[in-house]
Amino acid sequence: MRRLAGGPATAIALAALGPAWVLAGCGSSSSQSAALAPGAPVKIGYLASLTGFCSTFSQEYVKGAELAVERVNERGGVLGHRLQLIVRDDRATPTVGVAQARDLVLSGHVKYLAGTCSSAVGKSVEQLVANPSHVIYAVGVADPAVFSGGPEIYAFDTIPTAKVEGENAAAYVRAHPQWKRIAAISEDYSYGYQVTAAFKQAMATDRPGSAGGQTIISQDYVPSGGTDYTPYIDKLIAERPDVVYSTAITEDTVTLVKQALPLGLFDKTHVFGIMDYATIDAMPKPPVGIEGYTYYPSSSIYHTPFAHDLEALGGVAANGGAAGDAFNQIQLIAQGILKARSTDPTKVREALSGATVQTVQGSVAIHRCNHEVAMPIAMGTVAGPTRAQPFAHFEHLTLVSTSKYFEC
Repeated sequence: MRRLAGGPATAIALAALGPAWVLAGCGSSSSQSAALAPGAPVKIGYLASLTGFCSTFSQEYVKGAELAVERVNERGGVLGHRLQLIVRDDRATPTVGVAQARDLVLSGHVKYLAGTCSSAVGKSVEQLVANPSHVIYAVGVADPAVFSGGPEIYAFDTIPTAKVEGENAAAYVRAHPQWKRIAAISEDYSYGYQVTAAFKQAMATDRPGSAGGQTIISQDYVPSGGTDYTPYIDKLIAERPDVVYSTAITEDTVTLVKQALPLGLFDKTHVFGIMDYATIDAMPKPPVGIEGYTYYPSSSIYHTPFAHDLEALGGVAANGGAAGDAFNQIQLIAQGILKARSTDPTKVREALSGATVQTVQGSVAIHRCNHEVAMPIAMGTVAGPTRAQPFAHFEHLTLVSTSKYFEC
């Protein structure tokens, strides 16, 4: 892990890079944009789960996507083309998502898709766009299967997958050899199974210099959308582990923390796990002092031009993560077109594979072998609102590079 830099030098360096790719899009020629008529908009179909379990989160996705389109268009668009966002509700349901994507591609002649809050939708849509439509799909989902098709696929990820997340959590536990007895608690949901499996596999792998004697003594899956997690909390307290690794997410994390605080779980053991800013800010009483991490982009964590752009959405949306992820998805598409100097999705795919792009988190690499983006994971100690940051946040922040988890 590396300590988060103070920010101003990084921001200046990125600001110097920013105008280069913006100015590259100010010109227009038929040779550069053969896939579109001169002046025609680049249509981006955005799949948002505006109905269902992820509706609140998805409203933030749309805000971030709209802001990114606005910023790109303010700076001249891409290759003389303005971006046009077309939002569709996928209802967090694969069949609906595929139907919406198919209509956008076949009837709307859309060559670029982004979005969805659901890995199941993302997986189904990725299979649709790969062939024969050849549509670029920028998506932030955790299921590594979406990107298992190799360098020929047209999907690009904007968050670490569950495999990367689980491996990073295992590395963090191994860095604390005093934690001998480990308990894991996850959600009864595909993401929960995937991240837990990756964590267990990484913990079971012998690594040079790793500390021995660490054992996973239990693992439980809480019901997604559950209202009473006290039996699971009581079980954890009775087991007396040295550390609990939690991958409960969103509302379920809020429920878990709310019920665990009066039972004294955080006083009796170390707890660490995913704690994105939107989640801890939604808690009536954040678990101050426990260790958390987030892979979502938040404006207060990163000191970059794009993080500054996010501030226009206000503190809650700018730090919630969803808006920043959507912002990155649109920017990835725009930068891919500029790098390819073409709106042809196949040329854009080739230009993005192995490329470096600018994001809210800064300059990151896209791995050629699977199109996953090496987004950092921010880790720190949960703190309550302060004058400088009037929302629950991390202190003693570190950024972990995820590049080491890729083998291309």
